[in-house]
Amino acid sequence: MTEPAQQAQLGSVVDRAAEALRVLSLENPDGTFLGSEDEMIAQLDVSRATLRQAASRVAQENFVAVRRGVGGGYFSARPSTMNVTRMAALYLRAHDADFTQITSGIGPLKAELAVLATHNRDPVLLARLEEFAVQDESAPLEMAHGYRAFLKSEREFLQLISALADNSVLNLLMAILYDFAALASRSEDVLIDRPERVQTYRRMRARLARAVIDADVELARLASRRCSELVDEWFEQDFKGRTFDGQTMD
Repeated sequence: MTEPAQQAQLGSVVDRAAEALRVLSLENPDGTFLGSEDEMIAQLDVSRATLRQAASRVAQENFVAVRRGVGGGYFSARPSTMNVTRMAALYLRAHDADFTQITSGIGPLKAELAVLATHNRDPVLLARLEEFAVQDESAPLEMAHGYRAFLKSEREFLQLISALADNSVLNLLMAILYDFAALASRSEDVLIDRPERVQTYRRMRARLARAVIDADVELARLASRRCSELVDEWFEQDFKGRTFDGQTMD
């Protein structure tokens, strides 16, 4: 067998072992002990070298955790949204996505999440949303904390809406866009020294929260879109046509 053929065969063996590890992990709750290294070798019917190559790949994907030493072995795991969204956000940055593309993408997704959220009557989540609404409605006109602080607050709000909407696909897509927005530098902050913008947004966000609490589908859709439109307008005003390196796009 030629060397390229041997490498191809080895690759296919590692591929199969990696897929077997993923399946085994998904068949068990997160953190379940799957077996020692010797037990995994026997179960997957592979060599130690193949198992380690496969495990290294799957561990990078956060589908399995490998612990060495006493009490060690192979454990099931699950990728977090952070594992996925950070890389996707960097991909967007590397391909010169601009601010308006991101904010225009957030709008429709957020509106759909808001509509889905109106159908969930979980009293605990709705009580937390009520607290958010009260805070936003009473927000004084004061110095803005900056875009990162705004994102933190917006993420907390989004987590509530996402929990109520209970749609993992939309939640992931929104998280990717927010992670991308978090890469903005201080010079690209649309809220710093703009307390009136912060207050305007928070008041609109409060209307969105109230619409979800009241199960008002149409108002939830409209308020959500208006929240996104506000940010979109500010980015258009301040950074239209700019990329993350500060260059002007053609």
